[in-house]
Amino acid sequence: MILLKHAALRDATLAPSKSLVFAALMLGFCLVSLQAQAGRPMLTDDATIVDQCQLESWWQRERSGNSLWLAPACQLAGVEWGLGVARTASGEPQLYQLAAKTELKPLMANSFGVTAQLAYQFAAGSQQHGDIQLNLALTQSWQDDAWLLHLNAGYMQRYQQSNDWTAGIALQRELAANQWLFVELYREQAGRPLYQLGYLQEVLPGRLQLDASYGNRLHRQGREDFISAGAVLYFNIF
Repeated sequence: MILLKHAALRDATLAPSKSLVFAALMLGFCLVSLQAQAGRPMLTDDATIVDQCQLESWWQRERSGNSLWLAPACQLAGVEWGLGVARTASGEPQLYQLAAKTELKPLMANSFGVTAQLAYQFAAGSQQHGDIQLNLALTQSWQDDAWLLHLNAGYMQRYQQSNDWTAGIALQRELAANQWLFVELYREQAGRPLYQLGYLQEVLPGRLQLDASYGNRLHRQGREDFISAGAVLYFNIF
């Protein structure tokens, strides 16, 4: 699930209903048994969907302040349905995202997979206007998933700014059992792309992942840098 986590990526506006927040919280509390694999904390999406359900949560610090995200998602009828809710820095509107993602070609070890996702991000108090993004993701696996290459290409239709294409490339390496490092570049608008370096570990395999990352815009000398730390719970409610 693509979530626009960095301030440079958050240009949407829209007012949500309280029922969306309630749905996110209910999914978070319905943890029964856990299983799947997620793409957090990468900006570049991977070409997989959840087996059952997952709950992503993370804290992010950047120059504009801190933000906290909650993003549950479940797979139903071959489609991953996701909802993102963010409490942002002081003075910024609360952000929400709805997304649907499906596999065009399932990812297999030592092969490749392809997914398509449609996402809609909006902010509170904006009379239900927001940004729409269509994204295609391709993941290539080598050495029984020890190496994963993720490629993204998409288009962003913005409500308040000019439309633009998006792109991402990420390389993910397994260091040891259930531990990975990644490096990525992500373009969301004209100008220099963002880069991000990160580490993730399944501390409870198939149940709980912890992660941390650092990112910045290329050659910006820290003016747009950010750090994040998060967790992913895998579960099912069906």
